[in-house]
Amino acid sequence: MKLMKKTVFLLTTGLFFTIAAMAQTGATATTSTTTQNPAVKSGMKDMRHDVRELRKDKRQRDEALENGNKAKANALGKDIRSDKKDINHDRKQLQSEGVKHPIKRADRQIHRQNMEHKG
Repeated sequence: MKLMKKTVFLLTTGLFFTIAAMAQTGATATTSTTTQNPAVKSGMKDMRHDVRELRKDKRQRDEALENGNKAKANALGKDIRSDKKDINHDRKQLQSEGVKHPIKRADRQIHRQNMEHKG
């Protein structure tokens, strides 16, 4: 009988603390309709295109190195460096406009677009 009382008491106490903790956390707004600055929108689009181009050039460079075409790989290396320079410039521009972590954000947007395209 004592064991059952202890178990019921512990369960009700745990339930009470769980409810109290959930009641203190604020509700998150899932429907935020914030309008985005057109410059930020076009900047993020440019960033996504630059990141996709960088990935494509890296794949082509690796393929050229596998095939033994060092001249093409060196040319693609120059393209990769210019793409990285473009990405860094876009990153600085977007950060000055208030976008936090624009490269990571672009990576997530690319992933989301790829998943939508897949299925």
